[in-house]
Amino acid sequence: MPEFSGYAHVAITVTDHAKSLPFYEIVFETKPVGEIVTDDFDRKIFPAGGGQIFGVTEYTQKKAGRFDPLVPGLDHVSFAVPSGSDVVRIQNRLADAGIPGDLVEVDYGTVLNIKDPDGNAIEFFAAPDLTD
Repeated sequence: MPEFSGYAHVAITVTDHAKSLPFYEIVFETKPVGEIVTDDFDRKIFPAGGGQIFGVTEYTQKKAGRFDPLVPGLDHVSFAVPSGSDVVRIQNRLADAGIPGDLVEVDYGTVLNIKDPDGNAIEFFAAPDLTD
């Protein structure tokens, strides 16, 4: 098996940058740091920590429909967060900006689930501290 050191990037599809980019600028607390533009798509690049990037892509050809995790493909994107208290801080910051989230404490960690304007599922996750 090849040795992987992690993910280099994740790119999602949105219907309209005008609706989605303000959302992701709040989530990442920055404007896009780069872009890839072709005849087929326009992808805005956000830094996602650890040398990884997150792409928000609008295609020139569009299909109707919203994200549905029951359809084969991507279920959600999860960002690792150092601690449960950091997840709560993210929830508060996003709520103050008008982005609702569902915070869940489970035996395997602290989870905050949000959805972007197209319904793409985004998660912030902190594993429990098992050092005690």
